[in-house]
Amino acid sequence: MNWGNVFEWTSLLKCFLVGGAICVIGQILIDKTKLTPARILVFFVTLGTVLGGLGIYQYLVDFAGCRGHCSSYRFW
Repeated sequence: MNWGNVFEWTSLLKCFLVGGAICVIGQILIDKTKLTPARILVFFVTLGTVLGGLGIYQYLVDFAGCRGHCSSYRFW
């Protein structure tokens, strides 16, 4: 199977950049504040819920793609 035909490389690049930006934000919060990783995780989950409620999260999913639509509530 030719994987070049399955993935669009621009889509993977956008996914990598958005995911990397989220990780950078988390790392900055760990380094510059006294927040614990658990509190940062709760912050990200709450932020995702608020963005989803406002309808903004779908724009991020549409831009970044790569399974961003699979929210944590679906795993429960």
